Amino acid sequence: MTNYALAFKPAIGLYGRHDPSAVLFEDGEAVYGIEEERLTRHKHAPKTFPREAIRACLDYRDLDLGEISKVILPYDPSLQSKIVDHYLWDTVRLDGLDTKLSHVEWLVKSQIQSQFFPTKQVESRLAEIGDSVPPIETKPHHACHAASAYHPSGFDEALVLTVDAKGEYDSTVVWHGDEDGLSRIRTYDHPNSLGLFFAVITEYLGYRMFNGEGKVMGLAPYGQENEAIETALRDIVTPGVDYDVTELTQRWGTDYGVRQLEKKFGRPRNDSPGEFDQWQKDLAYAAQRFLEETVLDIATKYANAIGTENVGIGGGVALNCKMNKQLIEAESIEDVFIQPVAHDAGLALGAGWLDQSPSAVPTMTDVYLGSEYDTEEVVEILETNKVEYERPDDVERYVAERLADGALVGWFRGRMEMGPRALGSRSILADPRTIESRDRVNKFVKHREEWRPFAPSMLEDAADEYLETGQPAPFMITASDVKPKKQDDIEAVLHPADKSTRPQTVREEQHPQYYRLISEFADITGVPVVLNTSFNDHAEPIVETPAQALKDFYGMGLDVLVLEDVIVEK
Repeated sequence: MTNYALAFKPAIGLYGRHDPSAVLFEDGEAVYGIEEERLTRHKHAPKTFPREAIRACLDYRDLDLGEISKVILPYDPSLQSKIVDHYLWDTVRLDGLDTKLSHVEWLVKSQIQSQFFPTKQVESRLAEIGDSVPPIETKPHHACHAASAYHPSGFDEALVLTVDAKGEYDSTVVWHGDEDGLSRIRTYDHPNSLGLFFAVITEYLGYRMFNGEGKVMGLAPYGQENEAIETALRDIVTPGVDYDVTELTQRWGTDYGVRQLEKKFGRPRNDSPGEFDQWQKDLAYAAQRFLEETVLDIATKYANAIGTENVGIGGGVALNCKMNKQLIEAESIEDVFIQPVAHDAGLALGAGWLDQSPSAVPTMTDVYLGSEYDTEEVVEILETNKVEYERPDDVERYVAERLADGALVGWFRGRMEMGPRALGSRSILADPRTIESRDRVNKFVKHREEWRPFAPSMLEDAADEYLETGQPAPFMITASDVKPKKQDDIEAVLHPADKSTRPQTVREEQHPQYYRLISEFADITGVPVVLNTSFNDHAEPIVETPAQALKDFYGMGLDVLVLEDVIVEK
């Protein structure tokens, strides 16, 4: 008899605030996974219970909730008692008696709930979905991040780092992974949080935490070393294996840290997000370098101590592809696995794997875990809405020719990706050979800042020809320098400041249709690369349905829309 387990990450109450998701496990294998934002259309779905994601998981195998053997949650609320002293000290520093009393009342209520009724809120929400609520297990937050980074890595042994804003009480954890599972080596307790440190910088530069950190990473190469900024910043934070950022992070959220930066630098926060002077670019450079230096120092020290050259990494900070580049290029590190769904949405994956033997979990080669639509469903939608379409005999060749002619293409084929990167199922594609392609996509399609770079998808066997690392990179979650002789071939997907790129490499078995498209483009142009960015307009989630793809197609400067085996053109 088939055994089904459901792991999900709520974003309510004791279980975090953002990026809820759900994953269905069938006899221990992750067979379907989706983020709530894709279904509610609310970016990051903050403060949301993943009702729609849970229903999508059940619908995938036509299950009722009562047919699930157990529910697994990637938080252990009882562990929050470990930082009660921090919250009490936080109360002392608040202004006003009423504010202090309100904070104490919240603290008492949350501790009672976490110790005696940790799953009550989740149980009541599940009862709205099905009559029979399965048994619920809770797992430590960082342990779930660690399992997501180690169990599908293919490593027999590895150092594992989990780095984010905050778990129940921890912010960075060093683990040893081997055939028996994971053991905790060192814990950096909250509020000593690299994730929160980078969020403070992000807010100071005008973006929002948990949303703009990637933009700050992209801004950093436009900066340069500024001794005054470096000196002032490192006067209040300490890098390295014994890092300390609590001068900025001692209060939850970013307001306190931003005020400290305003005092230290004598400059207010940026109130024009997306517009930066050179000083602000230099600050982004300094913050990015601080993060890279610190994580690399931790990784190399503890990898050497364990006696391994393998590193796995998870947690939201692991989405920083420039930091990941430093790990990959480190002389003492041989191989690195970065969980592609590294942020909180990936906790559901780790929760389902945590109690399994690492050797029982298949090596992760793709993240196509979401929904799919067949061509006949698409045709029915188009005909119902009286949208003209074509069905070319060779879709990949047709689209490759249109890309080579300069068309901007919405590409919707196969199972949707889980995670923040579009990897050839819900993508916007363009010719990578000219800067004009990059500028057109930024201005007319994505409606975003013109300085922001794009990423390439390339055939895996071309990686050695184009990339200095020459390594497979199937998840678009690390950066690489591009070989100088190839930079002119793919100008649209180079970072304008440092000529690096964030590649996705593609093998045929990973996504046959996408592989063939890139192969056809290579046959026409001699360049086995396409510009690939996520299929969504600015500040919205990646499209999940054909109807959403149609809406964005007509609202963006796209020329061609591919919906499975049919083509729509303007």
